[in-house]
Formats: sequence, structure tokens, C-alpha cells
Amino acid sequence: MELNIKDVRAEMPNYQNYKDWQRGGDIRGIAVHHSATADHISGAPTGNAHSFFDYHVNTRGWTHGGYNYVITGDGTIEYALDDNISAYHAGFKDPDNSLGLEYGQFWNNHYLAICLSGWFSNNRIFRDAAGHTHPIPDNYIVPTETQMASLLALIQHLRHKYEISVENVRAHRELLGNSTACPGQNLDPAQLRAKLQALDEAEITPPTQPGPDTQPEVNPGEHVLLLPDTDKYLTAAMTYIWKFEPDVSFAVDEARGRWSYVTALGDQEAISDSQLALLRSSGALLVQRIPGTPELVEATLDQLVQDGLRFLVPPPEAEPPVEPEPEPRPEETWRTYTIQPGDTLSLIARQMYGQSHLWRIIFEANRDTLADPGRIHPGQVIKIPPKPE
Repeated sequence: MELNIKDVRAEMPNYQNYKDWQRGGDIRGIAVHHSATADHISGAPTGNAHSFFDYHVNTRGWTHGGYNYVITGDGTIEYALDDNISAYHAGFKDPDNSLGLEYGQFWNNHYLAICLSGWFSNNRIFRDAAGHTHPIPDNYIVPTETQMASLLALIQHLRHKYEISVENVRAHRELLGNSTACPGQNLDPAQLRAKLQALDEAEITPPTQPGPDTQPEVNPGEHVLLLPDTDKYLTAAMTYIWKFEPDVSFAVDEARGRWSYVTALGDQEAISDSQLALLRSSGALLVQRIPGTPELVEATLDQLVQDGLRFLVPPPEAEPPVEPEPEPRPEETWRTYTIQPGDTLSLIARQMYGQSHLWRIIFEANRDTLADPGRIHPGQVIKIPPKPE
């Protein structure tokens, strides 16, 4: 999955003194924060990695800043601190390690930190130089659409890279030991995880592709060509546009929920796979990409026109061999496990199976006692099925 990430690590204050550090543990999750900074007149998000790290290092005296990634109000993703360096984002005092969370450093050691610029709460106020408080307008009290698209794409990229389960994507306020409203009451982490789950399902279950005899009936206004620029790809698509009369758009992020059929032109450097997955999860019946340079795209589109086909037809696939159903294992081979402080299902799966992404097997086996994979409690006893073949 390709992302447009702006690498600003070397520009951060005190970079030379910490650039070779290593985090104190493996990466197991992602924490989402907001900066709680807003323009006092408009309410719009303010700040970026430079301003946040400058405050952390030069005002608060930290060695480096508190986030690995910052997403600004316009959706720009800034890579501010190496993944392999623990960000100071969710530490807390626990001198006797009563919670079993590495003396308050568990989340710093094991979770990547993503900060959205902005303040996502109602009834915001600021204090002027004289100490008087004033309200901030209730504008921009939720992430912008481009911010949310960037957040989802970045999280998916990091989840794939580090095998992070959906349940281990958490809001700052969900991290045990932390007392905060971050990332604001208007950013619902449960809804965020639901969107990520929908993206997972869209990736796992590709949409049904039309065959030469099953091209869908498309009414005017139901089909769009998404172009990465207004010049070369538009020229390449003109014969196809004259033939099939689709709508044409250059605003990928505004296509969600608007068209039932989507044809994206070009490679994912311009229109990413994550953006197309968002279109599928938003209700599009068919989303296809015609990859390549403008010349290759033009040749493909012209061939479709010649064949009288609006959509690409995938090549036939060989029938997979029929695998015999494995014999069920007796339940006597199952084990039990008592949940400890700091545990998550992915951590338990890693301990029991050696692979954290098998957490769903444990969750499905305990549906009778677990309603939400992200809500488990120390002392609970759960069943551990055998590791799948």
C-alpha cells in the first residue's frame, strides 16, 4: 500500500542526539491522539510536527517529541519520529508496577503514536494574556475528511507492516493508566475500528468482477472515471468517454458514496489502494483500476471500446483443488488462560500461537463471554482453541 508520507524526521529538534535510539519493546499497537490546538477565531486545526516537537523539546525539556506521525489539518502525513523509537505519548507514573504495564511505559514501548492536528471536542475555550477565558467557535470539532482518509490509510499501512489487529488500534483515553479525553469526545474509537474492519473485509473479499456476458447495466450518473491529473490521462481517456459517457472526476476523496461504479486510472502512487478500499466500503458496487502510464491506459481503454465493454474482464482462473475438510479436534485439547493486566487478545495469540494475527480464533471461541474483542479484563478466564493447521 503506497502512501504519500512527508519524512520530516531530520528536521525535528535534537534529532542528532536521538536518531539512533531503539524502542524498548516490539510494536504491538497504535494510539491515536489529537493536539488540542485550534485557531481561536475559526476553530480550525493548527500546528504540525515542527511546532509540536519544538514545544515538547524546547519548552517541556523532552529529548524528542511525543508522536511518531502527525496528520495536519489538510491531511498531510508527517513522519516525525522513527517507528523504532518510543514516542513520549502515553507514559504514566506507576512506581511499583501495580498494573503490570512496565512501570507506566508499556504504551510508549509498544504502541506507535499518531497525532491529528486539531481539537475534537465541544465547548472549547482559550485564555488570553490577561487570564480571561473566551469560547472557540464550534467549527472543525471533528477531523476533516482528508484527515480521516489519511488516518485510515496510515493505520492500515502500519497494521499490515507490523501485524497489528484492529483491537489494538486505540484512542489515547482507552490506554489503561491514562486519564485524558484525548483524542476528543467527538472522535469515537469504536467507529474508527469499525471503519478499519470494513477496510479489512474489502481487502479480503474482492468485489465480483463482470464477465463479458455479465456487464452491469449502468444508468447515467452511476459510473465515474477517476483521473490522477487533468492533462495526460484525460487525453488518454477521450475515446472511452465519448463511447460510454461516464462522469469524470479528479477528486478521489469526494467520490465516497456518490457513484456505484468507479474506474480509477493510473498506478497507486497517485490513487492509492486504500482510497479505492474506502470507496468499496462506502457502498460502491464495483471499483476497478486500470494501471499504467497514460499510454498503457489509453491502449487498454481503446481495447475496451473496440470490444464494446465498459469494464475490464479478469482472466479465467483455474479451479482450485478441493481440500478435504480437516477433522475437528476434540475439545479436550483446548486450554484455558486467565487474562493478566495489560493483556490483549493479540498478545495472548502471540503467546499461545506465536502469531498475533490469530487473535480472532480466540475471540470466536469465546463469543459466549466476550462481546467486544477490545474489552477484556484481568481475571477473566478464556478458552484457547488448538492452533489451526
